[in-house]
Amino acid sequence: MKQSRTQRPPFAARLATLQKRMPAWRSDALLITQPRDIHYLTGFCGEDSWAIVPINGKKVTILSDSRFDEEIDQMAPQAIKVIRDTKQSLIDSLDGSLLKLKCRHIAVQEQYLTMSLIGKLQDKVKGATFIAVNDGLLEQRAIKDAGEVALLRDAVKIQQQAFTDLMGYVKPGMTELQAAAFLEYRMMDLGASGCAFPSIVGAGANASLPHYRPGQVKIQNNNILLIDWGARYQGYHSDMTRTIAFGKMPAKIQEIYKVVHEAQLAAIAAIAPGMCCKEIDTIARDIINKAGYEKQYQHGLGHGIGLQIHEQPRLGGATTDVLMPGHVVTVEPGIYLPGIGGVRLEDDILVTAKGHEVLCDLPKGVQTAII
Repeated sequence: MKQSRTQRPPFAARLATLQKRMPAWRSDALLITQPRDIHYLTGFCGEDSWAIVPINGKKVTILSDSRFDEEIDQMAPQAIKVIRDTKQSLIDSLDGSLLKLKCRHIAVQEQYLTMSLIGKLQDKVKGATFIAVNDGLLEQRAIKDAGEVALLRDAVKIQQQAFTDLMGYVKPGMTELQAAAFLEYRMMDLGASGCAFPSIVGAGANASLPHYRPGQVKIQNNNILLIDWGARYQGYHSDMTRTIAFGKMPAKIQEIYKVVHEAQLAAIAAIAPGMCCKEIDTIARDIINKAGYEKQYQHGLGHGIGLQIHEQPRLGGATTDVLMPGHVVTVEPGIYLPGIGGVRLEDDILVTAKGHEVLCDLPKGVQTAII
């Protein structure tokens, strides 16, 4: 599959945005320990590595080991590379790098570092002070730039083509695992670097389990199959759900399908900058509740996607998040009937300056769901 041509991400602009927040922390640098934040800021996506972001305009320093020596050159040529000796720990290499950079007041990511590790840093890096801060990177990463949106579009293209191919392959008598294996193979064959998450493929009554894992249960004629799947493309994750029926859709499932479809369309229609995520969730939930299925819909309406499959903002009843241009969120209402089955429909939505754009275009009307 031909993907869109993407330019090298604007790492300098991302760093500049982060560095504008740093003076408030009264620190010389920020220590990044979260791998996806390092990827976002530099392009490097290896593990067992840290990065130092100085408060001024100097380059980011990546601390790693010899396994990633060549990869850092390829992925993050703009960064300073420090390859530690095999006998050194990350903390040892951090101490030397901080001295070289003349950084002794270091902010650390409070949501990722344990008190134990902060204590070790304080003990081993003599003369340095470590300050736990909310670095704001989760909120920054939630606003996708043009390059990120292009990668998400590519991920969606891959997952949709894989699903279309699956519809020409799957049939009653196959197992859930066989369907999942074909779907995941096709995504990688089409250019995905992997699955966004383990695919959910639930046949019949198993469709009532929102996070079901496929097994040896066979797909049946005149019954349903719920498929929740996603592609990971160059680090970015897409996420969709469709519920289909073979031969004939059971009457009760068809009833709840129409309710879920109405709820999803209404919620998507309301997506626009300035809308509270809680309000979007309420729109879908009210439709489902009015139909009498309040207790059969217990999860949030959706979530942001990007370098992680679950990012900010969150569409749910407990959030205070507000939609902004550049957010990309899922909208995925569902109704689940134990022992009978369930229906969930999910698409990926880009919030634009004037409203929204649905990135997914696979059919989802009740008639198109019957094959």
